[in-house]
Amino acid sequence: MDLITRMTKTDPLARRLQGRYTSPNLNLPDWLSLVRVPLGVAFVPLAGRPIAALAVLALAAVSDMLDGWLARRQPPGLTWVGWGEWLDPICDKFFIIAVMVGLYLSQHPSLKTLLPILTREAAILVLFLIYRLVPSLRSIRYDYRANALGKATTAAQFLVAAALLFAHPAAKYLAALCALLGLLCAGVYAWRGHAMAHRRRVEGGG
Repeated sequence: MDLITRMTKTDPLARRLQGRYTSPNLNLPDWLSLVRVPLGVAFVPLAGRPIAALAVLALAAVSDMLDGWLARRQPPGLTWVGWGEWLDPICDKFFIIAVMVGLYLSQHPSLKTLLPILTREAAILVLFLIYRLVPSLRSIRYDYRANALGKATTAAQFLVAAALLFAHPAAKYLAALCALLGLLCAGVYAWRGHAMAHRRRVEGGG
């Protein structure tokens, strides 16, 4: 029996922390995050119908607000923490990419407007590849929790999607805002990873 197994059998705190990250159960905040997956799929065929597509955007925005609100109000040690810290941002990104695909197929916006909206997603993909390819970083358990800039970027993406649905001229300015916020958000994630790697080296773990 290894040390971790012995600890979790004898230490209630260790058992709670292990369950926090290994339990397969999903709580309400997780299901609210997952709702954005079928909503993203539904948006693609509805993108040519602005009112219906706007309703899908509104439902996704409500689910995004509610999952974070509920998660912050759960008692510590519940299983949502282990899932929610990465499930929420992944569902966000899936939904936004689906929205961009739907808008491109139905509204045919300029790529100069569309591509900047996905700046955050492209930058984070690069960071993820670095994280997976650098041996010293692979063993670090990264903190995937969203930050304020990430939420602001998602809000800007929702706004530009609504503007594109109705061909509003503000769309190009909102797209530029998405690009700026996306770069800043990726910078926060990169700094977070750097700080975690540095802390591990200081503690003698790397």
